Amino acid sequence: MQKIIHSFLTVIFCLGSLSAQTFIGNITPLQDVPAKINSTKNSLNILAVLVSFPEDKDEATFGNGKFGTIYSKEYADSILDPLPHDKAYFEAHLKFVQNYFRKVSGGKLNVSYTVLPNELVVSKTMRNYTSPNNSNDFTNLGNFAQEVWDLADKQFSAINFSDYDLFIIFHAGVGRDVSLPGSLGNEKDIPSVYLGYNSLKKIFGDSFNGFPVNNNSFNIKNTLIMPETESRELNVIGGNVLFEITINGLLVASVANHLGLPDLFNTKTGVSAIGRFGLMDGQSIFAFNGLFPPEPSAWEKIFLNWETPVEIAPGNYSINLVSKQIASISDTVILKVPINSTEYFLVENRNRDSEKNGAIVKYVVKNDTLTKTFFKDSTGFQSFDVSDIDGVVIDVDDFDWAVPGSGIAIWHIDQSIISSKISDNEINADKNNRGVDLEEADGIQDIGERFVSILGDEIIGEGTEQDLWFSSNPARLYNNVFNNNSRPDSKSNSGANSLITISDFSDISNKMSFKIAYADSIIQAISYKKLSISDSVKNITSIINSLGNQSIAVNAGSNLYLTDINGNILEIINDFTEFKPAYGKLQNAYYLVGALGNNLNFYFNNGITSSVIKKTLPFNVSSPVLLKPNQNGSTIDSYDVFVASDNGRFSNEFEIGSTISLPQNQIVKQVDTNLTIVKAAMNFPYFAFITNPKNSAAKSASQFFDSNGNEFSFNGFIPLDLALTVNKTGNEIAIVLTENNIFVIIEQGKIVKSFKPVNSTDINSFSLANLKSDGENYIIFNDGISLHAYNLSGAEALNFPFADPLNIGFIGKPLAADFEGDSNSEIISFTKDGRIFALDGGSGNIVSGFPVSIGNANLIGASLFDYTGKTSLAVLNSTNYLFTWNIGTIEGKYDWNEVFGNQLNSSFLSAAKATDIVSDFFPLNRVYNYPNPVYGNTTQIRYFVSENSVVNVKIFDLAGDFVAELNSSATGGMDNEISWNVSNIQSGVYLARVEATSSSGRTEQKIIKIMVVK
Repeated sequence: MQKIIHSFLTVIFCLGSLSAQTFIGNITPLQDVPAKINSTKNSLNILAVLVSFPEDKDEATFGNGKFGTIYSKEYADSILDPLPHDKAYFEAHLKFVQNYFRKVSGGKLNVSYTVLPNELVVSKTMRNYTSPNNSNDFTNLGNFAQEVWDLADKQFSAINFSDYDLFIIFHAGVGRDVSLPGSLGNEKDIPSVYLGYNSLKKIFGDSFNGFPVNNNSFNIKNTLIMPETESRELNVIGGNVLFEITINGLLVASVANHLGLPDLFNTKTGVSAIGRFGLMDGQSIFAFNGLFPPEPSAWEKIFLNWETPVEIAPGNYSINLVSKQIASISDTVILKVPINSTEYFLVENRNRDSEKNGAIVKYVVKNDTLTKTFFKDSTGFQSFDVSDIDGVVIDVDDFDWAVPGSGIAIWHIDQSIISSKISDNEINADKNNRGVDLEEADGIQDIGERFVSILGDEIIGEGTEQDLWFSSNPARLYNNVFNNNSRPDSKSNSGANSLITISDFSDISNKMSFKIAYADSIIQAISYKKLSISDSVKNITSIINSLGNQSIAVNAGSNLYLTDINGNILEIINDFTEFKPAYGKLQNAYYLVGALGNNLNFYFNNGITSSVIKKTLPFNVSSPVLLKPNQNGSTIDSYDVFVASDNGRFSNEFEIGSTISLPQNQIVKQVDTNLTIVKAAMNFPYFAFITNPKNSAAKSASQFFDSNGNEFSFNGFIPLDLALTVNKTGNEIAIVLTENNIFVIIEQGKIVKSFKPVNSTDINSFSLANLKSDGENYIIFNDGISLHAYNLSGAEALNFPFADPLNIGFIGKPLAADFEGDSNSEIISFTKDGRIFALDGGSGNIVSGFPVSIGNANLIGASLFDYTGKTSLAVLNSTNYLFTWNIGTIEGKYDWNEVFGNQLNSSFLSAAKATDIVSDFFPLNRVYNYPNPVYGNTTQIRYFVSENSVVNVKIFDLAGDFVAELNSSATGGMDNEISWNVSNIQSGVYLARVEATSSSGRTEQKIIKIMVVK
């Protein structure tokens, strides 16, 4: 990691002293993050060498190339980093490194070090080894390291380099890491850089295998380049003034980078991102003028395997959190609160002075080790002024004295951001989407923000005590609660409701208390659980197990995993099904039926015993099995098992009752053996299925079949999805989605409607729902962009489509159920970034509490079911996380609760209720066009008729001249639409007379205005 910090310092010259009031960092890190050190390794051995340069008189560098020449006068010992800068001096700085890592790691990392006794002198002056300003070209620095280790190998031949892990060059002069007022930006000092193995390979090529030493028996593969000090003189009115900055913080952060810890400041701008609440930020590196940084943040310690958080499952908790410094083995130090599969909160108790003994600072002056105690921040000892400290600080009793205050720190961690950006060292480079982000309790997320004072000075927000959570926090916006509506809020980074409330924080102490709840007024999280499944998950179905408890069946690979509601695996059935299984319940027993190749597999469980029965078929099963329940009164006493094949056969093969039997081995339908049935749907005795050809020659073959002997092809377009319903006249309706986004409506053996939704681009599947209680079911789908609802006449439902507010778009098949109790179904739909929306079918509004989130991972499967008397939702994502929630206060009425409609896989929805029937023949308030104004090439003219009608639309301009005429038939009892193509129409306002004439002779009309804008 390169630490080039161009800091614009506001300075005050007073009685010969100079103090830094504000650091505004511009840190440019090396674009390479080393691999994390093996967590089992508990030691780090450092070898350091001192390097000077040929003497020069270069005014672009501090000093003349020799150690101890950066000062123009004698400052004695009353400064930071006093002379001499010899072996003992650098050993003191490494002693600080040793003490820091021993304490903050809890003894898990022990640092040892060796400083070679004699300094080396390289061949060129300093300016020849520096890197260009504002550049990531470190070739000169690589050449510098190569020359140094070649000299060290020759001069210190007795050293066994293989005993060491990290190699440091301490060079004469200052680092080009701090820019003081008056700097012209043309300094030729050497920047402080950590060159890891990958960085060196970028310099020397992929064949580089390290710098050879010990007669080529060992290769040095890293180098940390550090200056003798960061202190330097500033030329001001009245003479030179020494500005004191030591290298402790920079040295510790660079060693941490060698351990694999990435930078957490904004690596694109160099400004702060986490302030002084963790280690890897410029504000921390130069806290107390570089004397000592705070302890690493919770995430940094977990990343380095120094701490393991206590993770909670969704629920309600009263938490006591202890500061790390006084914690015992049984105490919770870091709490992990999951948001979804990729995001979580880390909660820790940071206390500046856990033992109430002030800050005890140990430092070395010459050969003396001294201590000073500071009981509070005061002149001479605070983050920007350490004039009361001399020498080299080697230890502080509590490094968290460098934190701006005490209290609960809440970190929002987004693992998807971290995973995607860590290799480029840009975890916090986007200030609006940080991978490691402090939830600032004062309600103003200002860490890293730039402000201009009334005097015109630029200030960088660096965080204060008010960014921590405690009951007496005086911040104006602080309310002692962190939830969906607080400031800051507990939402996911996508804006979804995490359902998490953390509240009732106690006041500052070593043991702080607070409460956590996973719920809002309606939605309650049941469980978030990563399933222990190694197979590729495919789908889920909800079942009621033999004990009457809700369970989830997960289809993964060819295996079936049965879990409880909390995601604990109860049983694994190997080689069971390629497709989502069908589920049926008989009294106290239940069956799951799957298909794999030419085998039908039956899983039976009665609460006492379970078994798997395999039945071999004379063909391969090609789509999910369907079950038809057989009822004796109100009781289901058996199921018929329907199977589709890869040779065009649809058959009723078995009956499930007290036993599995062969009722008839009945071939219900046999079609062309060159066709594979890809999906079947059933409302027995009516059924239908769609096929795909086995080869291109069969592409024109009939591809829709039903039990009434009807066959249809679709102009060469392959069908993609199929569902059945019943319209309000009692007729069976088959709906087929084909390639090119075309929906085909089939009624009584005829194609009665074919339509292509307006502006839809990528429709792969659909479901059905009763949205309006108007006697008709609606087609629900997403086109990758928006969520749509169309009626069977091809008109978009009122208040739809619904566009993703983040414009990311939707994925998967929507689900539908009435869980609000208003007779209209709500729609559940899923976005590509893992948000879950619930929309009220009547109004199109987002249901209260939604969206929730499963994390930035692909949707695999979802299911709606009843649990504890409430509508519940289970969702499985591609990282094998299973999420379950109560989402309603009542047991739901389910329209489409799983991918194939229901647990029977029937893809059928019964007729919609007709409780909201419009009696007016042609209600005028339902005649309009959209969009209006028209900016594109088409607009839809919409109208409702209560009877089947013909509709005529005549369009005129404002001068009364005729422009266009449109004619269409309209289906009674629903909204209908006709499209007007305006691609050749000039801008202007037009009048459209819409006239409807019913089959019974009724006629009504309305004139609407249409604005066309080109």
